[in-house]
Amino acid sequence: MGPPELMSTESSVVVRWSVVVVGVYLLQVGFANDLQILGVHPELMLLVAISAGLVGGSSRGAVVGFAAGLLVDLLYSGSLGVSALCFTLVGFAVGAAEDSVIRSTKVISMGIAVGASATGVLLFAGVTQLLGGHTLTDPQLWRIVGIVAVLNGLLCPALLPLCRWAEGLGLKSRAY
Repeated sequence: MGPPELMSTESSVVVRWSVVVVGVYLLQVGFANDLQILGVHPELMLLVAISAGLVGGSSRGAVVGFAAGLLVDLLYSGSLGVSALCFTLVGFAVGAAEDSVIRSTKVISMGIAVGASATGVLLFAGVTQLLGGHTLTDPQLWRIVGIVAVLNGLLCPALLPLCRWAEGLGLKSRAY
């Protein structure tokens, strides 16, 4: 057990991240699933995992990615745990990549979000294929990858301030 003020800080971070994850989940279910471009909607929960990695590092990206992915798995029928696994890996990788960047900018964060979103969709398709699906042979896969990557890249700057707040860094802790 740590000092009481440290435990209080840790519990408030958990509460703030829970608010962000559940809030974005409600946006995904209530709004984003209906916002489609060529039949493809943004994957806001994947973007939460990516943003958590950008703001909080690899361990935060993995934990938030797992929680966000598990909520997605509960929403859609299919193999429970596939989204949780993929979002965990992507959130961790983004956090590790962010740790290696000396000074992150808005453009770098958007670029990381684009690449990580494409990777997350492809990883999901690959794991689903291993479990007996036909996702890698879907003729729409590359359209889905491209649209999700671009949409999440564009939405990333809107989500990062909320994630900084959840991490306890304040809304304006970075230069952008």
